[in-house]
Amino acid sequence: MKQIKKSDRPISTPELFVARLDGGKTRTLDKFYKKIAKKLYFPDYFGHNLDALADCLCDLSWIGQPSVKLFIKNPEEFLSEESEEMRQSVMEIFEDARDNPIDEESSFEVMGAV
Repeated sequence: MKQIKKSDRPISTPELFVARLDGGKTRTLDKFYKKIAKKLYFPDYFGHNLDALADCLCDLSWIGQPSVKLFIKNPEEFLSEESEEMRQSVMEIFEDARDNPIDEESSFEVMGAV
């Protein structure tokens, strides 16, 4: 996860949707699912599991902006109450969503905010 200073964070525009999560408030997978679903306006059918997370992050068409950036404040605390294996699975989903969007004109990126 790329680190970025608060002063360097972009703001939402018609072309860019910016969402923020606090790693200190997303230490468990359950809290993360609830927060990311709210921040990225996931559809009601979001299943609160890794497969559903991957499906939603690779699509994001409902946001209506071609580029989505997710900033995670306190990234060292993000999923800190989960196993390293689970945390790594979420990171791999982030990477997959970045590298394999359903719409080739769209993009998704996660950054750690310092």
